[in-house]
Amino acid sequence: MTIWSAEIKELTALYESLKGKLPDLEKELDKLVKADDENMVLIYSRRCLEVIVNDLCESELKRPRKTEPLKGVIDKLNKEEKVPANIVASMHNLNTLSTFGAHPKDFDPRQVKPVLNNLTTIIEWYLKYKETQTAEKTKPEEAKHEGKEPEDSTEVSYKQRKSLLFTLSGLLLVCIIVIVALMIFNVIGGGRKAEDDVELEKSIAVLPLENMSDGEEFSHLGDAITDEIIMQLYKINAFEVRSRTSVMQYKNTEKTSPIIGKELNVNYLLEGSTQRYENQVRIRVQLIHASTDAHIWGNVFVGEWKDIFDIQINMAKQVAYELKTVLSPDEIRKIEKNPTENHEAYNLYLQGRHFWVLEGKDNLDKSIEYYKRALEIDPDYALAYAGMATTYNSYAWWGYSLRRDFIPLAKEAAMNALEIDNTLGEAHTELAFARLVYDWDWSGSEKEFKRALELNPSNARAHNLYAWLLTNVGRLDEAIKESKRAYELDPLSLEIWVELGRRYYFTRDYDTAIEIYQQVLEVFPNASNSWYARSELALALSQKGLHNEAIDEYSKIEFEPTYHWHLGYIYGVAGKREKAMEILNNYLELLKKEFVWTAGIAIIYIGLNEKDKAFEWLEKTYDQREGWLTELKIEPMYDRLRSDPRFQDLLKRMNFPD
Repeated sequence: MTIWSAEIKELTALYESLKGKLPDLEKELDKLVKADDENMVLIYSRRCLEVIVNDLCESELKRPRKTEPLKGVIDKLNKEEKVPANIVASMHNLNTLSTFGAHPKDFDPRQVKPVLNNLTTIIEWYLKYKETQTAEKTKPEEAKHEGKEPEDSTEVSYKQRKSLLFTLSGLLLVCIIVIVALMIFNVIGGGRKAEDDVELEKSIAVLPLENMSDGEEFSHLGDAITDEIIMQLYKINAFEVRSRTSVMQYKNTEKTSPIIGKELNVNYLLEGSTQRYENQVRIRVQLIHASTDAHIWGNVFVGEWKDIFDIQINMAKQVAYELKTVLSPDEIRKIEKNPTENHEAYNLYLQGRHFWVLEGKDNLDKSIEYYKRALEIDPDYALAYAGMATTYNSYAWWGYSLRRDFIPLAKEAAMNALEIDNTLGEAHTELAFARLVYDWDWSGSEKEFKRALELNPSNARAHNLYAWLLTNVGRLDEAIKESKRAYELDPLSLEIWVELGRRYYFTRDYDTAIEIYQQVLEVFPNASNSWYARSELALALSQKGLHNEAIDEYSKIEFEPTYHWHLGYIYGVAGKREKAMEILNNYLELLKKEFVWTAGIAIIYIGLNEKDKAFEWLEKTYDQREGWLTELKIEPMYDRLRSDPRFQDLLKRMNFPD
């Protein structure tokens, strides 16, 4: 018999008295009374408290809690005298002690009793509170006015004017809220303050770790360990973690913590350094409150390379502890799960990821080579298979060859990963992408994307690619929502920002798309891939009929981009046939020497209004299963063909959902 048996019996009686009245509380109490160790008792006690505080936040403070800390809401309820002082004290005691549920080594089991006693006190009060609340709601409306004198006309007129002022004030407040919401996504400019936004309470960015290692052999280590820490923090559902692309913008930066926090919309920064010498590894990290630049926690982790997983596990748990986050058993299992037992295979995997993020086909080749070497050492290394799938998909995404040369390899690698570990969100994402761009398996792709996001809600790449799927099948409102979520998680990714603009472009909201592209170019004026935003900007201008402005914009691109077919199309619709034919002929000559996207040739013919030729090349594109054909249903450039039966037949063969 446990030392808190009596307290559990008392809570069991309360649980049985609910009888379906409060299903959310009943659900957590059910888990609590069945728990058999102090760790689980603490976790479910805290969740019972969260259910109650969440309800009080909505009913008394008139707003949802979202991710605001429990302590902050309890303090607010106390300050506004919404909850009796003795209940507030019990709430604070329970909140403080239950935090140790994720750290049983730092906890005395005898402290479970006060947690349960406090919870009993809170629930008994809460049940009376709910009864009173229900009784007040059911009072007849006329009872509220019993015994009141009729109001004179002057007082009525004053109250009517006052009511009108309140209404107008409310409308003004709504307008302000809408403006702020637009600012969040830079639709009209501006930005939100992270320190004022409760949704960002546990938002965190891992800044690039400084690599203190000597020698070329470990030159990848700083970025690689940064990436690994991000992946560990992804596993904690309460955290909103910024993606790698955005944080890498701050490598060797001189910007202050408040500036970085504001730019990334986060409250916390994790920074530090890493060093490896032979088999010894040393990682120094510190947790910073971004807006105040205040040091919250820091530590130096030292060990042998074989200890690297233990170091990362302890680091993730410490960050959770310092940010008052109770880890669920499932989260703990994910964090403590070692990806491989072979530390040399792990080092090769890190190098594979390092070369994947670098630009160019040569680096993708190196990435694949390192993954293959890792799998030679450990054939059951699921993450290495997932990384290989990502790299193979990248070959196809950037047009280095026919998709049939790489997408089947990506599918095979992703399925190998999932056969070993079906909880890898990364592998589900890559399988979803392959089914989208090569199989045109819309439902199968969506199933994999949903599973990927269920496993890892902070995966910006998964949100971004899922938005592309939703766009292709015509679910544009959902696509914009997913694109915005990807942008929130990776706000300094040029590609994701441009993709957000493309979502508006596909809805024919060209003005919003143009504004987003222009903002991207202001933020990334010299980025090597800024041509992507410039090309999309030119296309949106052309769709508005501003062909000359589009051509001028395109002329600012300083090298031959992959998307040169856009300019050929623009020349065609602008009536500059000779210019369009010049680009078309260059494409046809290039096709004799190397791979080019045949969809681009079809689109130039559409611009020239040569429909038969356009369909001829669309059929070749169909035979090659090019991914760009997935946009057939919604791309404005195809509008000239939509009434043609051949176009409808093509849509039918691609199995687009209705």
